[in-house]
Amino acid sequence: MAYWLSEALRESEYAPTAEDRAAARVLARNYAAQLLSQEQYNLPQKQRENSKAKRRSLAGLPSNWRNQLLEAIASKHQLHCAIMVLTGARPEELGKPVELRALPDSSLEILIQGAKVSDNTDAGQAWRRLTLRGGIAEKLRQAVVSKGGQISVAPKQGLGLQKAIAAAAQKLGFQGVSAYSLRHAFAGDLKAQKADPDSISLALGHVSRASKSRYGSARNGHAGRTTLLAVEADRALRGEVRDPKHLFANESPALKTKRR
Repeated sequence: MAYWLSEALRESEYAPTAEDRAAARVLARNYAAQLLSQEQYNLPQKQRENSKAKRRSLAGLPSNWRNQLLEAIASKHQLHCAIMVLTGARPEELGKPVELRALPDSSLEILIQGAKVSDNTDAGQAWRRLTLRGGIAEKLRQAVVSKGGQISVAPKQGLGLQKAIAAAAQKLGFQGVSAYSLRHAFAGDLKAQKADPDSISLALGHVSRASKSRYGSARNGHAGRTTLLAVEADRALRGEVRDPKHLFANESPALKTKRR
């Protein structure tokens, strides 16, 4: 987040047009607000306050805010924005090709090449494959079917997509919403759907089981729309193995988690 904030600040000064500089300032403000609200290793009361603040950009938004965002954003960014909505992909992961495939069972398969991957520290997933059905996934699946059933989405590098998301959100009156808000919302949906905890970690591109706790909240998530059917990733998860039945009494048996 600090890296993207610094990039937005740089563009707010040096972008070639006044419009680009203004868009970068909006993005910088949104990222600064999210960065300042991250959890700190501090007193327990402070941790609780920061935990609430971290998700503030999602609180009070209408239930269909992501659909509104997709309609408001410039058409040249809609496909990439839809992928971020469906998968919670990091902005930098859209800087690599994303593979989409329509499956015979009316589901959509999305293959993402990961970011923040290190063999030295065993961090991050080099790739992850999500299978989804319903809602926005079905709309995107139909578009893929019309292109022959499988497409490779060209990369979008730089801050253009992030600025477009921030600008569309501001136009709609969604204060503090940025590209990373979509990642938090995706995690919140999975938690609201009572997904298997390991599936949430893998879907976010994590290797650590604990990392998912920093993303999203079931309170701000929405169940019953796009459903995650399966997820597969490059690395096995590490960390404490917790019984999903203990955490989620109503866990759906349909959700599959594949691990290597």
